[in-house]
Amino acid sequence: MNAAVMYRVLGMVFWGVLLGASGSAIARFLVRDRAAAEHDSPGSLVRFLIGPTAQPLAIDPVGTLRVGDPVFFESPNHGWRQIGFVSRTSVVASAKATPHVTGGSPAVAIELDWYASEPDPKRCQLTQHHNDGRMADVVRMLFPAEKRERIQQHLVEAFQLHGDQISAAVVPLVEQSLRESLPLIEAELKASVSRHRSEVEAVAGRLNRDLVQGRLIPLAKEQLMPIVRRHAEAPAEAIGRELWDRASLWRFGWRAVYDSTPLPNKGLVREEWKRFVDEEATEVIESHLDELTVAVQRIVADVASDPTIRKELAEAAESVADDPPSRALVQTILKEAVVENQSLRNRWREIWTSEQATAALSIAGSRLEPVVRKIGDEIFGSRSEGIDPDFARVLRHQILGKDRRWIVAAALPGDIHSDGVAQPGVDEPPVIRIADEPMVFPIVYLADSPAGASR
Repeated sequence: MNAAVMYRVLGMVFWGVLLGASGSAIARFLVRDRAAAEHDSPGSLVRFLIGPTAQPLAIDPVGTLRVGDPVFFESPNHGWRQIGFVSRTSVVASAKATPHVTGGSPAVAIELDWYASEPDPKRCQLTQHHNDGRMADVVRMLFPAEKRERIQQHLVEAFQLHGDQISAAVVPLVEQSLRESLPLIEAELKASVSRHRSEVEAVAGRLNRDLVQGRLIPLAKEQLMPIVRRHAEAPAEAIGRELWDRASLWRFGWRAVYDSTPLPNKGLVREEWKRFVDEEATEVIESHLDELTVAVQRIVADVASDPTIRKELAEAAESVADDPPSRALVQTILKEAVVENQSLRNRWREIWTSEQATAALSIAGSRLEPVVRKIGDEIFGSRSEGIDPDFARVLRHQILGKDRRWIVAAALPGDIHSDGVAQPGVDEPPVIRIADEPMVFPIVYLADSPAGASR
């Protein structure tokens, strides 16, 4: 036997032994994993190798599910795990096949590849969830309740330690900005109103004609005046009688005659009226202040509790707020006075780039940097623990377009018919419910580990 033949024989023997050992190991692993699958193991490789165990049919009433959308089940022992996925969809041909489906969207029959031995697909309630990528969905994914509490606690601790120092450094800058901004905004506001005077007059004239003359004045005559008269008439009459008793017709009379003559030193009536107000009328009114206060309180209470007045004032306010020309004019004036106010921008730039501002921001930054890093670790993850699962959800959804639809299976006793109520003997495919409450996409860990469990 030459050397070439010997090498071939040795190579065949080597690979035969290697393949035999590998086959034996795989066979033992599959037997062990099949046994684990019978005990509801969440990470069973044999399920993936042997394929789905059932292909149940269900009805998507809104027709939003797509092929590949996963089915999840929350096990009391192992948490969330994927037990299937949508393998096929088809539009329902006839409404008779789905008597419990209502709505304008076409219903879709879906086929599920169900590769879990438990739960039984015939004894499950299916609920579909959707994530449309709106800001509320992103915030819900990125900031669950536990994370919000931790972030809030970090901020509370930081401000308990350094709040006084940060306030002493930053508050003077804020006060200076506000104090010096008001004159600039007021000046630009006057200039903006002057530039749009014709539009302001047009809107004011229309509101005066439609709102004031048409609604508010009739409201005052019919509703407000009776209330004012009921509560203010008595103290007003008492004050009037006392003022009349104290007023001297002689003093006013001869001064009026004197003022009508061509004699010098005019204005005696005005002087007498000033003396009367200062010395007589003020004293009378002060003696009835308690009665006037009670009358005003009662008027305000009756006006606030009158349903007709409240309704009219609310409708008047809504009519002004919903008036497109008025709203557009107010937005334009505010934009010119605040947003596009170049003087305001320049002044703020001077304040917040000054040496005082630089020193204050340096103090605040050095005090807040540790807590900002902690919050960043809470939101995005850290080098030691990896990417935060909630941030990973956002990346998958917003960047990769993943995890937009999924189904949650909940085991229920009895067979489920199309409206989700247990009813033995009904063979209709179940209708997948639409979730009433929002939910974040479940995270399924491929391996049980302390790090994964802690996250």
